[in-house]
Amino acid sequence: MSGAKAEDRARVKALVVDRLDQAGMVRKRGVAAAAHEAAMARLCEQLAYMSDENLMTLAEALIDSAPDGVWPAEVVIRQFARAIQEPPAAERRLVSSWLASVEGPKAEAGGHLVELYRWLLKHPRPPLAMDMREIHERAAENARRVELVRDRIARETATREDRDWLGQYLRDQEQARALVEAGRARKDVTEGDAA
Repeated sequence: MSGAKAEDRARVKALVVDRLDQAGMVRKRGVAAAAHEAAMARLCEQLAYMSDENLMTLAEALIDSAPDGVWPAEVVIRQFARAIQEPPAAERRLVSSWLASVEGPKAEAGGHLVELYRWLLKHPRPPLAMDMREIHERAAENARRVELVRDRIARETATREDRDWLGQYLRDQEQARALVEAGRARKDVTEGDAA
C-alpha cells in the first residue's frame, strides 16, 4: 500500500476513529492502549482512499453494528469499508505487487495483462495454474472481441455496448500497464542504487 497523505489519514481519523470514540466505543477487553492506537493508525492509512461521504457511512455502520459498544476488530472494519467502497487497484497490495513483479511484464508480453489484472481485482490471492488457464482463455476471447469491435467501429456498425466494452477494456489495460511500469521504475531505481 502506498503511503497515504497526512490529510487523508487525518480525514479517516476525524470521520471514523474520532466519531466512534465520540459515540462511546471502548477498546476490547485485553487489548492494550498501544495496540489499539497502532490498529487505528493502520486503519487511517488503509482507509485513506475512501471519500468523506463513505467514511461517514462506515462510521455509522460500525456504530450500528456494535451494540455492546466495543470497537470491532480491524479485519471487520476493513471488510465493512470494502463493502462500502473498494480500494483502487493501485492501493491493493496483491494487485500492485503482482503486476510490478516479473509477472506483470510476462503477462504483458503474453497478451493476458488485462485479464490477469481483472482476475487479481476479483480474487484476494495469487492465481494458481488452473486460474492461469482461465486467464489465458479469457485473454484469447477478449483479443478476438477487441478486433471485432474495432472492425465494427471502422465500419461504423458498432453498438453502444461495443464501444462501452472496448472503452472499459482499454481503461483496464492502461491501469494495468501503469502498475507494470511502476514496477519497472522501482527496479531501475534499485538497480541504479546498486551500481
